Amino acid sequence: MSNTELEKQPAPKEEQDSSSIISEEASFPQATPESAEKTAEESPEKKAEAPDEVSAETSAEAPAMTPTEPTTADVQKNYKYLLAHRRALWKKIARKVIVILSVLLFLAASAFGLMYYIKIEENTLEVTFYHLQSDNVESSFRIVQLSDLHLHEFGERNAELVDWIKRLNPDIIAITGDMNNHFNDDTHVVTELCSQLTEITDVYYVMGNHEWVDYIDRHTSIKKDIVATGVTMLENSYIETTVNGNKVVIGGLVNEVSNFSKYTGPKFMKNFMNADGFRILLVHYPEYFLGLLNQYSIDLAMCGHTHGGIIRIPRLGGLYASDQGFFPELYEGMQTVKGGSVVVVSRGLGGESRIPRINNNPEIVVVDVSWY
Repeated sequence: MSNTELEKQPAPKEEQDSSSIISEEASFPQATPESAEKTAEESPEKKAEAPDEVSAETSAEAPAMTPTEPTTADVQKNYKYLLAHRRALWKKIARKVIVILSVLLFLAASAFGLMYYIKIEENTLEVTFYHLQSDNVESSFRIVQLSDLHLHEFGERNAELVDWIKRLNPDIIAITGDMNNHFNDDTHVVTELCSQLTEITDVYYVMGNHEWVDYIDRHTSIKKDIVATGVTMLENSYIETTVNGNKVVIGGLVNEVSNFSKYTGPKFMKNFMNADGFRILLVHYPEYFLGLLNQYSIDLAMCGHTHGGIIRIPRLGGLYASDQGFFPELYEGMQTVKGGSVVVVSRGLGGESRIPRINNNPEIVVVDVSWY
């Protein structure tokens, strides 16, 4: 093949492509220093012209917004709205305040009413009557029992209490302790009452824990002062007497249940039970008849100490009694216990607890004893 023929043959495809690319690149104008400076001079003018064009277009598309002054009607409307909103808010606050004040007023009135009720109740005497039939008596007689005064006064010098007792016309008066408050040496309330009672009939007295503390532990003159009024003080001792033709034995068990043996309790009870007659045992603590004295059959035992359970709950009874705890078994009333003893527990006349007596009037106990 000759050289002329080789020149006439077409070049390979790859070579054609590369040559075409080179030719295309060559077709673009080349940047020169003069053209760059010209471009730089023209671009600020174009840049400055662009915003004018955009703003012109925008102004053509949407009308310009101009601020307007609020009218008098708008101001009045807004004012009325704010005023109505404020009034609604104040009404809401006022309602809440009225509700809170009403609740507080109700609670205060209830508390005042309860305090007034308690004050009235603790000064309103109640008389409870019991009837006891016994084959050991031939004629009837009446016993009035007082207990747990705790220096309370019903009228000046206990005039109201004394008047009640006079009208009840007892044959004997039994006092079952705690007429004073321990660590209080002013016992004129007790001695003045005892002086008036001895003018009515014979009075028999057994000390409770409050007298006992002052007498034994503090060595005060409380026992001597009470005896000086003409009262018969029974200190683990008994007396045989005649009441309306009936032979009656009245004894006083003075010590606490835990000290029964310490202060000759067993010896006293043996002698007391051997005495002939209708036996009346004065003992401050009804807890003796929850077990310790259930071996004896006593015609009549008279107790105090429990304050009637302090708060008496309808259908549930007394709430609390010291030495028995909550919902005590022996806290008021008359009942026959195991062993056959008839036990009367007085709710008492006062109290020294910080918890007030509720539904629990001070009580005078009357026991009418008869053969029928």
